[in-house]
Amino acid sequence: LASDPASVRRHIDSATEGANRAAALTRRLLAFSREDSLKAETIDAAALVAGMSDLLDRTLGDAITVIVRDDAAGGCVRADRVQLENAVLNLAVNARDAMNGRGTLTVATGTTSLAAEQVGRCAAGDYVTIMVGDDGCGMAPDVAERVFEPFFTTKEVGKGTGLGLSQIFALVQQLHGEVGIVSAPGEGTTVTLYFPRAAELVATPLPTVPIAMVEPIAPTMPETLQILVVEDDPRVLAATTGALEEIGHHPIACDDPLAAPAILAANPGIGLIISDVLMPRQTGPEMIAALSPLYPHVAVLFVTGFAGEVNVAQFGGHEVLRKPFTLNGLERAVVTAMAAERRETNHPIAAE
Repeated sequence: LASDPASVRRHIDSATEGANRAAALTRRLLAFSREDSLKAETIDAAALVAGMSDLLDRTLGDAITVIVRDDAAGGCVRADRVQLENAVLNLAVNARDAMNGRGTLTVATGTTSLAAEQVGRCAAGDYVTIMVGDDGCGMAPDVAERVFEPFFTTKEVGKGTGLGLSQIFALVQQLHGEVGIVSAPGEGTTVTLYFPRAAELVATPLPTVPIAMVEPIAPTMPETLQILVVEDDPRVLAATTGALEEIGHHPIACDDPLAAPAILAANPGIGLIISDVLMPRQTGPEMIAALSPLYPHVAVLFVTGFAGEVNVAQFGGHEVLRKPFTLNGLERAVVTAMAAERRETNHPIAAE
């Protein structure tokens, strides 16, 4: 390997790209499963579908050819991003099942103007459409009429709840849109979601204001730190301590949060605690809540794989770093955690 550095670099770049793609996919899958309040935002329909390409490819399998077409010309909708992505994914999975796992799936975005009740009970106006079509078995008219009814399913017992399409229908209705379906036996199925068109995303130009040129001050990495790393997963613990050593620090590994007080008492030079959030015997926030009165001068950095929005207040205002992270991300998080305001003391109180 040493004789061919270009090959080594190529393999490293390939592995890094794969890891980043896996991280993005994992976050998206976790986001689909989280229970969160609806957050309406203006969404570019074509950009949303394009951003789901990796998720669709991996969910549907190699035997499904996915074709994405954008005819929306920047058309936007007001919706909750997670629910809208979930609706598209649900339609795609149903299409895969209708094709028995092999065929062509088309996802197309577009715009149209509808007259009142031209589709269902829609109001007259401009709409953005998201169409999901397959070349599967299709449905008879009497079946197609019922697909959005709760608990109605054509799948075998145990393979479908009959709730997926009804949830899509409820979402579209909530957004004052409509659903259209075209299907025939042996000719596939096309489902089109119609959403009222929202004002398009426009970059607002900033006002021109004379600005005094000041040399930016970059955050500086503190000198070598003694860092207590609390993590119950041995692989993550080894990777984190290795990364900290690589950026010049001295990590002390701890695989049990209940052992942290004794380690802190034996190592008064520890200046930072890096802790996982969810651990079986004691959570990271619970551990820090118990340690903070005894070690108010020690900085804290939480590490979590949670995909939703982090409420910093739940972590006592401490810095939070998401898994998986890069060396640069870890380094920046350490700098930020060390810069956080905390009570200084010259004589750390040992845990009894």
